[in-house]
Amino acid sequence: MMHESMKKLNLWHLIITVFILSWTGILPSLLRAYEIPIPKGLENLEILMTIGPLLGAVIYIFKMNGKQGLKAFFSRLLGFKAPLGVLLVTFLLPFLISFVGSWMGLSLSESAWPDSFTPITIMTNGLVIFLMYLVLNTEELVWRGLVFDQFLDKYGYFKSCLLLIPIWWLFHIPLFLFPEGHPAGYGLGIFTCIVIAQTFILGWIYVKSNRSLFYVHMHHQLINGFGQAFPIFPVFVSGNMLPVWVFSLLLLLTAGFLIFQMRGIPKSQKKN
Repeated sequence: MMHESMKKLNLWHLIITVFILSWTGILPSLLRAYEIPIPKGLENLEILMTIGPLLGAVIYIFKMNGKQGLKAFFSRLLGFKAPLGVLLVTFLLPFLISFVGSWMGLSLSESAWPDSFTPITIMTNGLVIFLMYLVLNTEELVWRGLVFDQFLDKYGYFKSCLLLIPIWWLFHIPLFLFPEGHPAGYGLGIFTCIVIAQTFILGWIYVKSNRSLFYVHMHHQLINGFGQAFPIFPVFVSGNMLPVWVFSLLLLLTAGFLIFQMRGIPKSQKKN
């Protein structure tokens, strides 16, 4: 098993390295937003914002386990065998929650559905954004594939999620340092709810798919894709906060259901 070969990995060194790489990548955008001159060469490092987790994973796995470790690790991206529940949560849930969250939020706020969000534009934009993140966003390799994976061996599902939440939350904090806050228009309260919910949902997918990286990566990027394709975020709906609050609440309810579903499962089985 891959997680048994990674015992020597220093998680805290890995986490710090990933933070440094990714935060370096977002620095040019922050400097630009505050109209501060960008040092020569720094503007070319923006790609680190998305591939920082991948680079950190490769550096530390190769350092500790060499080419065989990398081969074993990336083979988990090809772990396709999973029960029906994992398939539904991975592929169907992002679309359903995005649709229901936007529809209910707009209805509760007595706001009209924006004309620009037609079925065709939603599907097109959702798939395009999903495919973009599928290639560029490498977070799951580190947060589920390495950090949560090793927490899981020691602490089990629930406690491992609790330990990962503040780490994953802090990783995204530079996005809130822009002059107008997060580019999507929501605040730290909503973001914290999303991080808590998604940590438990992605953790559940990871455990139930026998530690496959394929399903957590797909789910994460589908949430990113269709979360931006539907009229959810305040920046798309004239500052209306209700859609994103309903979206966050639905994610939390889903996470609560999955946590309850994990109760009663022997700890040894959760590690399989």
